[in-house]
Amino acid sequence: MATRVYRCRGIVGGVGEGPALVADTRISFWGGFDPVTGRVVEVGSPLEGQSLADKVVVFRSTKGSSGSIRMLRLARIANKFPAAFVNLELDELSVLSCVAQDLPLVVDLEADPFEVIRTGDWVRVDADKGTVEVTSES
Repeated sequence: MATRVYRCRGIVGGVGEGPALVADTRISFWGGFDPVTGRVVEVGSPLEGQSLADKVVVFRSTKGSSGSIRMLRLARIANKFPAAFVNLELDELSVLSCVAQDLPLVVDLEADPFEVIRTGDWVRVDADKGTVEVTSES
């Protein structure tokens, strides 16, 4: 197993860890996400059918409306909540949603997250320290 640590910019503090779910896409939590199951339901999304529950979700950014905050709150209530977000782009919906739900959010990873993190890698996000630790098989 190999572990690498990357510097990043913490936006919403906290620590979250779990298996990575990675896709270079934007996620619509309002209409594209089922908070009861924790699954992406947006037809055609590269994450369609995938559960975000307990995952460190590595994606471009959110899209949609301010309903994202409510959808993530419902996912927390249903115990289908992500562990942390690693975003390539910073947007207001991600920030507001993460602040409202105490979900760690980081951006500006010192390497391209889509090149250095693979779905299934174990990832520990420490937004307070500004680090992302990635453990992979290779």
